[in-house]
Amino acid sequence: MESYEVTANAKVNLFLKICGKLPNGYHKLFMVMQEIDICDDVTVNIDISRPAEIAVICNGMDNTDPKKNLCYKAADRFYARYHKKLVEEQTKEKIVFPYTEIVLTKRIPSEAGMGGGSSDAAAVLMTLQEHFGNPFSDEEMNEIAVNCGADVPFFLYGGMCLCEGVGEVVTQLEDPPKWPMLIVKPHIGVSTPRSFAQADKMAISGYDREAYRAMFDRILEAGTDLDKVEAVVKENRALFVNDLQAPGIEEVPVIADIIDSLEQAGSSLAMMTGSGSAVFGLFKTEDLAKTTRDIIAADDRFADCDIYVCHMI
Repeated sequence: MESYEVTANAKVNLFLKICGKLPNGYHKLFMVMQEIDICDDVTVNIDISRPAEIAVICNGMDNTDPKKNLCYKAADRFYARYHKKLVEEQTKEKIVFPYTEIVLTKRIPSEAGMGGGSSDAAAVLMTLQEHFGNPFSDEEMNEIAVNCGADVPFFLYGGMCLCEGVGEVVTQLEDPPKWPMLIVKPHIGVSTPRSFAQADKMAISGYDREAYRAMFDRILEAGTDLDKVEAVVKENRALFVNDLQAPGIEEVPVIADIIDSLEQAGSSLAMMTGSGSAVFGLFKTEDLAKTTRDIIAADDRFADCDIYVCHMI
């Protein structure tokens, strides 16, 4: 048996714009995602001596059908695409894939908009790609990834990326300063399908691609000077929009209270990530992030929230 151990990091959306709806029902997106140092542990055990099967064991999450886990989907899609590729290339008469056991130790909260399941799935895809000697090109891996979930392609790259289309068009960006961050996750999650359905009913403003490009150029020029970075962020605050935030607040009103509390405590930028319900706040110092954590933890309105101090990576 061969065993691979990898970490799967969470993400936050620094902004998320909905740019229309495709005929297949998927939404066109324009968003920047940033990896953070909250992570799951993923172990992939591959055993050629056992009958072909995909098994998923999830520590830290109960009552979940393993076959509904994105990791199962990732392995299944990888093997199906690899089988097709080998048949097309006529390299083997009979193809038998190995027993594949995926063991997850969950730390990234679910129903948070932090991409935990997508990150785990990407970790599985990259592990299988390595194990089988890199049979797929980057483009093919992207195609497999987006068929598992819209956020999965981002996690093949990590860091900070601009993601477009339904998530499959990924452009790596230069890493920004490693801002300290506070994540506050309400106990109640937000329904992603409902959020998108509600967003479709709302008047959503367009976006200026060049304005975003100019802003990120200025942030990168500021380098590690967080005072300058904060000035750029505040000057361009209107660009930091999550079009799913308003539907998220409708479903989980405490999200608005968390955002307000983070801003009152001195966060340079506070907003919901993804489809929610987690909210992040960026801080210039870790001390300020930790002080804010204590303030949030002492507030009865947020008694059922999970709170994390973390960093961009």
